[in-house]
Amino acid sequence: MQPSSHDLAGAVDRWVAAGIITGDQAERIRADLAAHAPRRGSLVAEALGYLGGVIVLVGLVLVLGLSWERLNTTGRVAVVGGTALALIVAGFPIPVSRLGAAGTRLRGVLWIMATAGTAGTLGLIGSEVLEWDTEQTMLFWSAGAAVVSAALWALNRHILQHLTTFAALLFAAFWAGDTLVEAAELERTSDVLTWVVPGAAVWVTGAVWFALGLLRVLPRGGSVLGAIGLVIGGLFLLQDRWGPLFGLATVIALVVIAVARRELAVLGVGSIGTLIMLPFAVDEYLPGGVFATALALIVAGLALVATGVYTARRRREGQPAPAGG
Repeated sequence: MQPSSHDLAGAVDRWVAAGIITGDQAERIRADLAAHAPRRGSLVAEALGYLGGVIVLVGLVLVLGLSWERLNTTGRVAVVGGTALALIVAGFPIPVSRLGAAGTRLRGVLWIMATAGTAGTLGLIGSEVLEWDTEQTMLFWSAGAAVVSAALWALNRHILQHLTTFAALLFAAFWAGDTLVEAAELERTSDVLTWVVPGAAVWVTGAVWFALGLLRVLPRGGSVLGAIGLVIGGLFLLQDRWGPLFGLATVIALVVIAVARRELAVLGVGSIGTLIMLPFAVDEYLPGGVFATALALIVAGLALVATGVYTARRRREGQPAPAGG
């Protein structure tokens, strides 16, 4: 159980009395504790905001379910789009500077729901107003949702908006590739291309996000999301003859980069990706069936263990020796 602010304040008084810290340091610690202490009001506001947002979505589903057939296209767009707009507007008055992290989270959750509402609105416009086909409609709503989410992310620098923007971009990349296949009639050349081209678009999007994350152009977490995008893109590419090899090379590269840069979360994504990709690669390129797959998994597991030991030893060797040692 974490200590309360009262316990920490008492500890600060003891440290001053024992001469561990100075009075000036104690005042700064108390000010920091006061600034970051959880406020009952902020927690209540956050909980009410979440509950209200869920109720809005449930009500929207019920309204659409009960009156969908009776509403014309304009009415459907107005209901869904109006709800999305209301959720966006609701996020602005939240006093983030006073509520702190709770206010940022609450705004983030409301704007995630608003982004979903925006996607639904654009989907209705594409399918019922513009009468586009499935590929064009999917590209329309996913790209539009990505733009709206990116704008909201610029206003609320939180991981929730970061995640929503990246997810929308992955959808947009996939459907852009699918639209290209349809427009160029590439599916007539090979059914594999219907998965490879969209998968390649997803992989490239993940690669760009991963690179921007490593370069710290994107906030912390960008490299992790990019790595996830690379793995997802690699899964789509498994349909191609060389897809398993490409996917395996991708996850191995993620593991190597993660070890070199000590990115633990990226290492986790690369390790899971290796576990997924390896059986496909073994089944495609090596004879022996289950036995060969099991043997390859053992080798890969030992390699990951060795990598973990190497990383731990390297980190320990890089730490300064303890005082008196």
